[in-house]
Amino acid sequence: MIHNISYRLMVYGTEDEEKVLEALRNIIPGAAPEREMAEGYHGNPITVLRGRVDHRRALREFMERFIEVFRGRMDELEDRFDENGNLFIRLDKQEALEGIWKPVRHGDAIHLKIKVEAYPARRDVAAENIRKMLQ
Repeated sequence: MIHNISYRLMVYGTEDEEKVLEALRNIIPGAAPEREMAEGYHGNPITVLRGRVDHRRALREFMERFIEVFRGRMDELEDRFDENGNLFIRLDKQEALEGIWKPVRHGDAIHLKIKVEAYPARRDVAAENIRKMLQ
């Protein structure tokens, strides 16, 4: 299982914040992000949405979908663990609006940091725990 999920995503001036929130909630139902205002390189307004989920029910629902999407695809996740057992993935915002989980490498995405249960909290242990779930 997992301990928690931290998430972060940007809402640019050209985007509808309600649609971006809908995309986030298609990935993490019930997400209630905090808002932070920022400014882009050219002075354009950016809203940063961030939050953390640690409710067991929400984590269980997230992991059910995660397993469905990534089953048999552990090779795509291997390089996304840090030394403390956190799994970092990015999901496309546009696809998430349609309820589709599409992993991406670009920055305009829903950024997820998944704290995987691992004892001790190490990269290899966390990766093995996820591997077992995805078999």
